[in-house]
Amino acid sequence: MKLPRGGAEALLVLGTFLFLLVGALIAEFCVRAFSDINFLGNSENLFVADAFGTSMGNAPNVRGISFGAVAYTDEHGFRVPQGGLPADEGKATAILILGDSVGFGPAVEEGDTYAGRLRAQFPTKRVYNASVIGYATRDYRNVVAAFVPLHDEVTDVVLVFCLNDVTSRSAARIERHLEAKTGTMPREELKEWLRSFSLFSAANGFLRSHSKFYLHFKHRLFGTQRLGWEVVSQLYASDRDADLEASLEEIGWIAATLKERGISFVVVLSPFLYQLENPQDPATQVPQRKLGEQLAAMGVKTVDARPDFDGPAMTAYFLRFDPMHFSKEGHRVMETVIARALAD
Repeated sequence: MKLPRGGAEALLVLGTFLFLLVGALIAEFCVRAFSDINFLGNSENLFVADAFGTSMGNAPNVRGISFGAVAYTDEHGFRVPQGGLPADEGKATAILILGDSVGFGPAVEEGDTYAGRLRAQFPTKRVYNASVIGYATRDYRNVVAAFVPLHDEVTDVVLVFCLNDVTSRSAARIERHLEAKTGTMPREELKEWLRSFSLFSAANGFLRSHSKFYLHFKHRLFGTQRLGWEVVSQLYASDRDADLEASLEEIGWIAATLKERGISFVVVLSPFLYQLENPQDPATQVPQRKLGEQLAAMGVKTVDARPDFDGPAMTAYFLRFDPMHFSKEGHRVMETVIARALAD
């Protein structure tokens, strides 16, 4: 029986769709079976619209998902092991770790993050991990201002500074999303936000959290390490940058405040993978040099973690196709850097 022209075309379209669907499912299965790539994205319940006066932070006492790994928070919104921190008997002093998503440890179990490993290395100390996805120096200042005066046990503060911490764009995006979800965004701003939230953005967000084949294909097509570096390197490209200057002022305030309270403070500069893979590119040397020189002039103890991450195994220290977040092995290296900085 001969099908009408329209019916034949419909069957061709349907057949093509099914062929592509089956092919995508097979590709997804293969990537999941033979690649160590992890999902991206974080569950919304991990965030709250107001924390430590920062307008955005980790939600307290929740269980959420970060890059496919389960994450738990305590009453402060700090990341903790399942069941909370160990008993505090005999722990008279504490280390407070400040940071963004690098310190929060997406895709890594809490005990394997550098905060979790430091907790095991210093059993007589409490280790508070105040890292929040999207945080920047303004937020670190607010955490110190709100938390430290109420916790006299804090004797050491470590700021693990990711090179994109000079801008609050990531936190602003999360904050706007929370406001839209909770209905606290003004109507006109909500309309503008919805106009900017395209179908592509929604699809991209869904696939980042559900398809490893999509993530693999996207990296092969665009090169996430290179793109991530190009974005952050622009923050340090000019001789004078308002965001960088404001960021240094925030760190200066933190240093002065902690010094008044007799609390030691160290800034550890966290590397991007592209920097390690392309040391011959002069631009890869600029951010740490600028930060190191200016922080040293301010009297702030600063440690560049790049040398510890250099070497033939450098790619294993980062999540697959990720420009800056550490793998389990990378957190082990950063733990070594921080422990050495605390001992000096």
